[in-house]
Amino acid sequence: MKLNRNYVTPFISLVFFVVGLSGLLMFFHLFDGYTEVVHEFLGVFFVVCTVFHIIINWRGLRIHFKKGVFIPALLGVLGISVILIIGESMYPPVDTIIINKIVKAPIDNAFKALEVDYSEAVKRLETNGISIDGATTIESIWINNNAYPEEVIDLIMEQK
Repeated sequence: MKLNRNYVTPFISLVFFVVGLSGLLMFFHLFDGYTEVVHEFLGVFFVVCTVFHIIINWRGLRIHFKKGVFIPALLGVLGISVILIIGESMYPPVDTIIINKIVKAPIDNAFKALEVDYSEAVKRLETNGISIDGATTIESIWINNNAYPEEVIDLIMEQK
């Protein structure tokens, strides 16, 4: 199947619009929780569409390389990205700080803070092959079991 502008251009345009809009909604914390999943999954699809777009338009893009505008643009985007990453590492968001403290707190305290019934959480974890034996923190649960942090937290937080 040959790549065709008639298909790639509408997809990349619409996905760009939705990813941009969802990014703005996330930035202003509007519809939190709903926009993140759209932004992440369509972001991946946007990358795929972008690759196809670059393949289709490679001849035209080479002109920009020859004009010397690519390098300054690359340096600008790279510079802004580095500044944002450094800023985020120096001043992490409050939710990240809280989550990091909860997963490193003693299990009893973490479960109380999360308003989770200890025995029910242990049952859910054990049903899914995750042992709490020897664990002193939520973090040590996933480390001791070689499990994904998201899986452990999802099982702990799961409600009937």
